Amino acid sequence: MNARTNDDRPAISVKVALERAGAQVHTVTERAEAKQWIRHWDPEVLVLLGWSAVNGDWLQRLQPAPHQGSLSVLVVGDGAPEDHERMDAVAALEAGAQDYIPSSMGPEPLTAQVRNMLKNCERTRPIRIGEMETLCIDLVSRRVWILGQEMHLPRQLFYLLHYFAIHPDEVVSSHQIAYILSEGKGVHLAPNTQVVKIHRLRKILESAGAKGWLETVPGFGYRFTPRIDPKNVTKKSPH
Repeated sequence: MNARTNDDRPAISVKVALERAGAQVHTVTERAEAKQWIRHWDPEVLVLLGWSAVNGDWLQRLQPAPHQGSLSVLVVGDGAPEDHERMDAVAALEAGAQDYIPSSMGPEPLTAQVRNMLKNCERTRPIRIGEMETLCIDLVSRRVWILGQEMHLPRQLFYLLHYFAIHPDEVVSSHQIAYILSEGKGVHLAPNTQVVKIHRLRKILESAGAKGWLETVPGFGYRFTPRIDPKNVTKKSPH
C-alpha cells in the first residue's frame, strides 16, 4: 500500500490508522517515487492524500507493470470547502479512483474502506501461482513445489521466493530484498543477513535440482529465472 502527501502530519495519522487496521503501509512524497514503488512492490491499494488536477493527470497516465493486476485507488480529501470537495470527488472518480473520502470524516471510514478494498483484492488474488512441473507456490497452505518436489521453506524464505516468482527475470535490488525480509517493517538487518538468506534459498533450490535459477547480477542485485533442465524431467510412459 502506498500513500503520498505534501504534509507529513496527515500522512502520519493515516499511516497509524491503517497500520492499526493490519495493513502494511509505505509512504512516499514524490510522484516519481510512488510510480517506482508501484511497479516494483505490487501494492494492493494506493491512497492519495489530497487532490489536484496534477494528481488527476498523473493517475490517468499511471500504468502498473505488465505482470501486475489492477490497482485500487482511494483518495482522501484535503479539507477543502464542501462544494470544492464535491468537485474533487467527481474529478478523482473520473480519473480512475475507486472511492473518495473527505478528510473531515476521520480515520474510521478510511480504515473501513481500505479493509473492503483489501478483501476484494483477496477474492481476486490467485491461490496458487506457477506450475507444479517447474515452480508452484500455494499462498493459502504456504506450500512450495520445485520441479514437482515439495520443499519446506521458513517464513522469510517463503516470502522471498514468492516475490522472486512473481518477478521472473527481473533484477531485484538488495534494498528490495531487505524490505521483503523485514516484512515491510523497515527494521535494521545485520550486514550478512541478506547474504545468508540468499545462500540458504540457493541451497534449497539446488537440492531440488534447480541450480542456477537464482543468479547474482554484480552491482545490481539478483535475478530469478526458473527453467527446466531436461535431465530433471520425468518422462511419462505412453499408455
